[in-house]
Amino acid sequence: MNLLLKWLFSSILTLGTVPSANTTHQELPKQRCPAFEPAFAFYKLEPVVTFSKIAYRESRCNPKAVNAKWDADGNITWTLNKNGTFDSGLLQINSSWKTVTKKICGGDIKLLTQLDCNLRVAKYLLDNGGLKHWSVYP
Repeated sequence: MNLLLKWLFSSILTLGTVPSANTTHQELPKQRCPAFEPAFAFYKLEPVVTFSKIAYRESRCNPKAVNAKWDADGNITWTLNKNGTFDSGLLQINSSWKTVTKKICGGDIKLLTQLDCNLRVAKYLLDNGGLKHWSVYP
């Protein structure tokens, strides 16, 4: 059973529900993403509450969040980052991690909007530099 299925199973047992991309920050305690805390624990993104707060600040609990816009030809027309990179997914992993994403997730950086890939790359970043990878770390 792959990691995502194991996490979904544990999430259902813990929460009685599966967090979705439609979960909004209005439904959640202030400045945290508790619906995703079982996933942070499963992937050993600890401290869990810290990652819950990072997810809120980075994406407002949206696993599909991307801080860029593209034109019809696939060229970036806007990005929040001044250096031209962009951030994707629940924990807003930067596009500069494309090689790591390919190694860990087996594909390109578009996979960072999938929860399993985003959290596995986040675990790699945590293990290789700690929380400094998230500039919003409280």
